Amino acid sequence: MGLLKSKKGSSVILLILTITILLGITACVLDIGVVVLEKAKLSKAVDAATLAAAQELVTEKTNVQNLAYEYLYRNNQNYKNASCTIDIDYRGVEVAAAKDVDYYFANIFGIRKKNIEAVAKARVENISSLSGVRPIAVVQQTFIYGKRYSLKEGGGGGTTGNYAPIGLGGNGANVYKSNLLNGYSGTINVGDIILTETGNIAGSTQTAINYLTSQCSDTYYNYSLNCPRVIFLPVVNTLMVNGKKAIQVLGFATFFLEGVTIDSSTGQADVIGRFITYCMDGETSSTISDFGTYGIKLVK
Repeated sequence: MGLLKSKKGSSVILLILTITILLGITACVLDIGVVVLEKAKLSKAVDAATLAAAQELVTEKTNVQNLAYEYLYRNNQNYKNASCTIDIDYRGVEVAAAKDVDYYFANIFGIRKKNIEAVAKARVENISSLSGVRPIAVVQQTFIYGKRYSLKEGGGGGTTGNYAPIGLGGNGANVYKSNLLNGYSGTINVGDIILTETGNIAGSTQTAINYLTSQCSDTYYNYSLNCPRVIFLPVVNTLMVNGKKAIQVLGFATFFLEGVTIDSSTGQADVIGRFITYCMDGETSSTISDFGTYGIKLVK
């Protein structure tokens, strides 16, 4: 009987130990799951803050840090500390944040919390590939923010030369007008060869530009990102060509449409826009020329 009782006692002890171990493993698994989830949430918040701060770096350098902290708080209110480092020369922003994650089951064993950290770094680079560009090319130059530019000039003494319109996805006034209204649906890359469009195409130009400017009452210094007056144009190596000729895309510039004027005596169209800087989604490169249209690239 004593031996039997001893075996039963040992079995009970072994069962208790087994249950304790299983509870410990379960506690660890559950708490680790919580830590992984919170780590993912913190990383997502840090990524969003970094991207927002990098975009702000393009237009308002003095507000970069404030915006980063605002995004962190908005997306993950329980962070313990955070930092935002700006590298103007590199055109980069690094955001880091940390928080404590409370353990639940592991508290039984005296393990109360876990410190987690997340860091992200983004760089502002020049857009190298873009869809939605308008069928007007501008020649490479140093653009000045807010300055008025003649994007498409009247044809002078005739209407058979090249006055900045380009053929994208086809030729003729209808294709040109559609691309001017909606943006070219295809993708244009830096290095691509495109063809100039002959003729002044004044009627299509006037109709499209008047429609776009009527859809938005913003100004070039205070505009919404979806304002139809914000247009993207390919920057090319030259427009000093005759007829339908090949020119090369060097980059992309963004303009805020001011309007179109028509010469009453010749019927020729002159499109006016102000140069602005802009950030968008798209392929980027750090090796191409800077024409003020940027994309944000997460590098860490």
